[in-house]
Amino acid sequence: MGNSFSDSNTTSLVSRRRSYADLPLSFAIHPNTKDLTALKDIDAVKQSVKNLVLTNFTERPFQPRVGSNVTRLLFENSDPYTQLAIKDEILRVLREYEPRVNGVTVEVIDQSDRNSYQINIQFNVIFSDRREETNFYLERTR
Repeated sequence: MGNSFSDSNTTSLVSRRRSYADLPLSFAIHPNTKDLTALKDIDAVKQSVKNLVLTNFTERPFQPRVGSNVTRLLFENSDPYTQLAIKDEILRVLREYEPRVNGVTVEVIDQSDRNSYQINIQFNVIFSDRREETNFYLERTR
């Protein structure tokens, strides 16, 4: 079997790490290069997590099912049931549309005095060994 491609003496594994990039939603221009600076890897994934949570259904052209009902839930009574519904909706949208994360935990903190909820999302990024976190506020805007 001299022509075998799986010879144990010459087998090598090549590990290739995927790189992710995205444009920042602030569209801030770099002061030196006067160009947009792309978000890379973990920062791109963090932005994607936040964007998925804040995207309403039918907002994305040609992808009407991508999104969540989180912003609709902001107009419900502020109680533990609403907090649980927000948490469940965040977990659902990330499970369905963000394959780069796993081990997601969500904390929803009621801040009725500010008419908002503080959202803390922790997750593992599949290409990293670190536990990442993103935090933001959900506020009524209408």
